[in-house]
Amino acid sequence: MSKNLTITLLLATLFTAAVAQKPADTIDLSRISQKSVRGLVIKEKVRSTQDFQCLNTSCYQAEDSLKFKRHLKSYRIRASLDDVWNKYSSVSPRDAWTGKRVKFGFLFNRFQDAFIYPEEAASPMNVGSIIYVNLKLLLGLKNLGVAFEVTGLDPEKKIIRFCYLKDGISKGSQEIRFTSEPDGTTVVTHDTRYHSGSRFRDQALYPRFHEQLVGEFHENLRRIIEGG
Repeated sequence: MSKNLTITLLLATLFTAAVAQKPADTIDLSRISQKSVRGLVIKEKVRSTQDFQCLNTSCYQAEDSLKFKRHLKSYRIRASLDDVWNKYSSVSPRDAWTGKRVKFGFLFNRFQDAFIYPEEAASPMNVGSIIYVNLKLLLGLKNLGVAFEVTGLDPEKKIIRFCYLKDGISKGSQEIRFTSEPDGTTVVTHDTRYHSGSRFRDQALYPRFHEQLVGEFHENLRRIIEGG
């Protein structure tokens, strides 16, 4: 094979690969396996990193407390407060939101201005991470894409805070708090304030499904901590 032909084939291969590869500043939907999550991205009309930077949250505010419902649930983990906090605050999204009912889709990191896909999501979540997950409801008959942002990681007060995105079905916040018990265990309290504009959804549907999904999240963490 002549030298010129070899160079031509090499350039053609590189050009084809460059065309096939999505630019880093544009979301690659082919790397997101859940149809519901892809649908949510399309519905939000966000494609580029610039689009995702413009997404806003709808956090719970005390002055609006009358229109918000509350869901409160606690879990006990057989480990010290420091050990539990360290694991919760450093767990990867892929490990935290992977189970029978919840599946991690991808995240957008505001500070890195980058998309993180499942195969890359081994690093800890941090403030500014917009996390997309698939919720499997009614034994899989219904799949729902949901997005929320990590808005607080306070090592002094031991609080993790998430807020729903402004254009989502539900508005509000979730706070996870940690308390040391005299017997050396740690109580993890998940406090959610929410409203959607639908009384039926807020009273009949959200509490039931939310408790199942949150329970799976905390069971994942409990298993990691107590098993490790």
